Amino acid sequence: MKLRGLAFAIITSALPLAASAQSAPQATPSPPSAIGAPIIANDPCTSISAIVTRPTVTNSVCTVRPNHVLIETGYQNTSTAGGGNTVAYPQALLRVGTDLRGLEAFIVLPTLQRVSSGAAVTSGLTDIAAGLKYVIGATPKFAYGAQVQVSAPTGSAAFSAGGTTAVYAVNLGYTMSPVFSLGSTLNAESLSIGTQRYASFVPTLTLTASLPNANAVFGEIAEFTHATGPATPTRTQYLLGVYHDFGQRLQVDVEAGFSPTVSTGKYRYTGVGMSYYL
Repeated sequence: MKLRGLAFAIITSALPLAASAQSAPQATPSPPSAIGAPIIANDPCTSISAIVTRPTVTNSVCTVRPNHVLIETGYQNTSTAGGGNTVAYPQALLRVGTDLRGLEAFIVLPTLQRVSSGAAVTSGLTDIAAGLKYVIGATPKFAYGAQVQVSAPTGSAAFSAGGTTAVYAVNLGYTMSPVFSLGSTLNAESLSIGTQRYASFVPTLTLTASLPNANAVFGEIAEFTHATGPATPTRTQYLLGVYHDFGQRLQVDVEAGFSPTVSTGKYRYTGVGMSYYL
């Protein structure tokens, strides 16, 4: 609890430097732009920063506009307390806007993971997944939506769940002020370890604030119940990061995260990413 309180204090004290949330709703509708025409009244999805969902566990409320595509990709390096190391890339997410108001389809492409432990090195691909994401509605300050994602056991033997998984999520965004905004996702997950199934609940909270010149800084807290399998303890994870928008087409991000939860295995990670809107 002391570690959790300290990490939370670090996050909240750093955020007064920062920017409007990637999932934050805008106060008023905006005219058509590179992102596309507004989809609903009080449309929250008027910039690339509002639509991009990486690298947080929290999903943005916003969806990709019809006739547009968003590609999100990244690299992550994770070190565990026991000395192991995992590199993961390209963490590719392909998001496509549909002709239905506020609805997108997406595909989570396989990621290559390379795990090093001493002299032993193992590598393989993760499972593929696909889903739908929908903006339900918005007010000048609050936006909300939902999504569903299902995976198939297509990955390498040591890196696949071994069965199908399903994730059902509610996504929320709240504009606190012209500078600060909150995002939250409530995930209900049905997971597999081979033929055995178990449930996990993953709530998140992200605080984002704006810096000049299209920069932003964000902090996130996420909890994962049954983090490593059925009846296992809850893991807590913290994330701090920054991003920069190069116009309305390209965003880059840099982040660092860690988990202090001893019972599920302490770790820390760093990552970089890029998102491109077509």
